[in-house]
Amino acid sequence: MKRYWDASALVDALHDSRIEQKALEPDQWTRAHALTETFATLTGGRLGFRYLPEDAAALIRELTNRMNFIELDASEILAALDVAQQRGVRGGRVHDWVHARAAHKAGATELLTDNLNDFLGLEDGFSVVAP
Repeated sequence: MKRYWDASALVDALHDSRIEQKALEPDQWTRAHALTETFATLTGGRLGFRYLPEDAAALIRELTNRMNFIELDASEILAALDVAQQRGVRGGRVHDWVHARAAHKAGATELLTDNLNDFLGLEDGFSVVAP
């Protein structure tokens, strides 16, 4: 199954071996930006504890070393911003919108996230599911 992983799903995979196994399957996708979001979560203390930066980087590298990365270029992001209002995208939700556009571009059938409500109305050829 072709899956797209947002940062919350990557964090989950680092803490649950059943989810981690999905991440190791073929045809898994994410964006490079999700790596920085994951690093920020792991080292920032929001989880109730903090990883050392070098440990966080090593864990992220190991988890994603077989994943495919998809990016949107400037023209694709500008096109997405042109239709943002139609999709109810404002403020910080633009980050979820760009993840959704990347999932669509990758041809994902599922977008994995813990933040299901953040992606309501942003689906486009894929389901939004918890990891």
